[in-house]
Amino acid sequence: MPIVEHRKPSLRSYPMWLGTRLLLKPTLALWPLNKTGMAGLFLIDLLFAVGPKPRGVVREQMTLADRPVELIVPAGPSRRDSDTAMLYLHGGAFVVCGLGTHRSIAARMARSCEIPVFSLEYRQLPNAGVGTSVADAVAAYTELLTERGYRRVVVAGDSAGGFLAAKIVEAAAERDLPAPVALIGFSPLLDLDIADNPDRSSRSDAYIPLSKMRKLESLFDRGPIPLTGVRRIRDIAAEDFPPTVLITAENELLEPDAIELVEGLDAAGVDAVVHSYSWQVHAFPVLAVHHPDTLHAIEVTAAFVVQAMREGKNADDRTERAG
Repeated sequence: MPIVEHRKPSLRSYPMWLGTRLLLKPTLALWPLNKTGMAGLFLIDLLFAVGPKPRGVVREQMTLADRPVELIVPAGPSRRDSDTAMLYLHGGAFVVCGLGTHRSIAARMARSCEIPVFSLEYRQLPNAGVGTSVADAVAAYTELLTERGYRRVVVAGDSAGGFLAAKIVEAAAERDLPAPVALIGFSPLLDLDIADNPDRSSRSDAYIPLSKMRKLESLFDRGPIPLTGVRRIRDIAAEDFPPTVLITAENELLEPDAIELVEGLDAAGVDAVVHSYSWQVHAFPVLAVHHPDTLHAIEVTAAFVVQAMREGKNADDRTERAG
């Protein structure tokens, strides 16, 4: 089954859902999207950056494709595959968040999958539109394969970062680059024009207001690099997708697009699955890293990715022997 429903939320889920619904959703609905309002959001990442540091990993600040990146590697001895890395793309509606806000989820993925994770700080609003964000993500992916010595790369992202991860799938096929070994999406945004879809509603979403998404759409096409290719990830050819695992909150605004994508991939013979968690909020694995449901979501994601990595390595070994 490509859709797996998790209907037994932990007790912590209910107050988290209610709190975000009562506090965060109204705040987001009212937050101004002028240059001052968007620019001030960088403080959120700064606050997270000075918070507690994740354990069990080693971190290094560096650059990748001329963009800041944090390399996070599991500490201690490991049986990890040295030929595989993960590129993590943070969410935040292309306007907020960064390395600080997503340090914990990147560290958890590094430990769970036992591979190095490159968490990328791509350009975003108000200074750059989605086309520029995509260009940064694709350039980072390309450099990992062509200059950093990795043969296989897992692409992962939450919310807006999920869109960037999927656009890498498209770009890899167009540029004849090796496809990602797996695609991970935590509540991924899969349609830039979602607010114009009459079948989509944020009525049951814990904190994403559809009205704000509609206002953001007018900003997505800012330069300096124009967006090319699809705006709706479902329009990418199914055969270009690697094994794909998506995590969603039941009834969140973005869940129908995730289900639609995975059902299409499954019908085309691609290994793809959605894990839908009840009483969770959008991108909950990022927002509540110690939450029992988050730990479970990361566990099932890591198991899926490790299997995809194993199959990718076996395929490469067979190709080498045949050559």
